[in-house]
Order: sequence, then C-alpha cells, then structure tokens
Amino acid sequence: MEKRTKTQSALDGPRFLIVRFSAIGDCVMATWATTAIRQRYPNAFICWAVEERCVDVIDRDELVNELMVVPRQKWRSQRWTPKVLGEQIEICRKLKRMNFDFGIDLQGHLKTAVCLKFARPKRRISVNATDAISKLLNPVPERMPAKAHWVEWQNHVLQNFGPFPLPILPIMPCAPKVQPKLVTISTSAGHPSKVYPINQWRAVAQNLVADGYQVAFLGALGDPDIELEGARSYVGKLSLAQSMSMVASSELHLAGDTGTGHMAAAYGVPVVSVFGHMDPANYRPYTHRGVVLRRGMEASAVTSEEVIEASRTLIRSQIA
Repeated sequence: MEKRTKTQSALDGPRFLIVRFSAIGDCVMATWATTAIRQRYPNAFICWAVEERCVDVIDRDELVNELMVVPRQKWRSQRWTPKVLGEQIEICRKLKRMNFDFGIDLQGHLKTAVCLKFARPKRRISVNATDAISKLLNPVPERMPAKAHWVEWQNHVLQNFGPFPLPILPIMPCAPKVQPKLVTISTSAGHPSKVYPINQWRAVAQNLVADGYQVAFLGALGDPDIELEGARSYVGKLSLAQSMSMVASSELHLAGDTGTGHMAAAYGVPVVSVFGHMDPANYRPYTHRGVVLRRGMEASAVTSEEVIEASRTLIRSQIA
C-alpha cells in the first residue's frame, strides 16, 4: 500500500474506493471521474486499487490519498498457488478495513468486480460488466450507449452517488513547462491494428524536422525505433513517468490509439491520433485540442500526408 505524499489537514469527508487496475490509457481516462470526486469533496479519503505498471499515471499529491497496488504481473506467473490466493485475500481484507462509504469499478472485469465486492463499501457501483459473474457481483445501473465516450460515461455513472460536475482537465502528476517546438511521437500501440507503420512515422517526422520542430520518439523497450537526423529517440530509454513528462512538455503529441494520446489530452497538450479498429467515439483522447484520423479498421490506411497536414493545422490553430 502506498500512502499519499502530502498530508491533508483533515479527512472528514466521505471515503471512496476507485477500482481500475489497467491499462495505462484507461487509467488516465479514469482520472476525470476521480478528479470530479476530489473537487466535490476536497477532504474525502480516496483510495485507488491499481496494477503496479500503471501507478505512475496517478497523482499521489492531490488526487488520491492511498494506492492499493495489485501485483497482477507477479500473480500471472504463479496463478492458482496458495501464496497468490493468500495475497489476494489480504488485499481484500485491507480494503474492507478502510470502511469505504462509496466504491466504483471503472473497469468492469471479473478481477475488478471481485475486488470491489469484497472491499464491501456501503454503496458500490460499476460502469460496466464484461461477463455474467461481474454483473451479479456489483450493480451496473445502465448499459453504456454505443457512441458514449468512456470519460463521459464514467462520470455519468458516478452521478448515482450525487452531482459530480465533469472537470475540464483531470488532476495529473506535476508536469514540466512546455518546450516550444517540441513534438513527441509514440511509435507503437498495444494491438497490431492500432500500430502505425514506422516508415510512415518517419515520413511525418522528416517533414516536422524540416518545419523547424524538435522531434522526439517515445516507446517502451522493444517498440519500433527510428534513427533520423535532426530527431532524438528515447524508445526503450525512459520510465513511464519520464515518458509522461516528455508528453506533458510537448507543443504537440502524435500517437496511434495508445496511452500517450490520453496523457496528452489530460495535460491539455494538442494531440493527433491515428486510429484503427477501435471506435474513436468511445476511446479517442478526451480533448477539444485534438484531431483523430481513421480510415477503416487498420491504422496503416491513414497516409503520412494526412498526419502531416493534421499536425500543421492543429499547430496553426493553437497559435491563432
């Protein structure tokens, strides 16, 4: 369990449990609903149950008081062992001892449904249920409309606990100042149909470098990398927190349908997103300072010329 780094003078407000284990972009989208809680109840106690790999996207100074870190990567390698079962039971016991007034599952999978159920908040609710058991474990008041955005839907379900205005931007970990003329490009994504071909990113980057921009490539270890004169590659060289800091300091961010696009939106950074099979109506970066490009089920169908034009147009619109 990880405690909040700044102590509040009083925690006399209601006690909330947020359950969203993963993934990185989805956890970023969940910060809007969590921020709505914090803004309505500044003295609330808020605990977030989350996987270890996603911890760094959650602000621990102002947004949450505690994190309950769920080591699911380790559990996968030791599945069904007495040791893992014991650890899972102990986490549920710790959550139960926190005596939550409200609990909300912002994921709706069996793993998160079990967590919320056995934490035993006085009132609990889920935004979704991906299987029949999850639906039985926690109340799911409505089915998500086909064209609803996840940020708006999560906030809508939260209204079952009272009025919670949707924030313009969520509370995120502190960001550095924007570096003028810095454009960051995320080179990969979590699904093959979401991946924008590396040669097309190269063409985009070459044009932006020619326009006088500093281009930086971002990605995890093993992601596609690019060597390009006038650009810098940080692929496989940065932690999640460092990559997030780079995105936050960008004048523009470019990405496929992946977590860094949601980071840019959460920090108010203009973002161009290239989508494949997922519906942007549900999963686009939640921002008015963004452009989504999509041509069918494969991200590769979007041309580099379209990305370049969208990037230049978005940059001009911010200057105007």
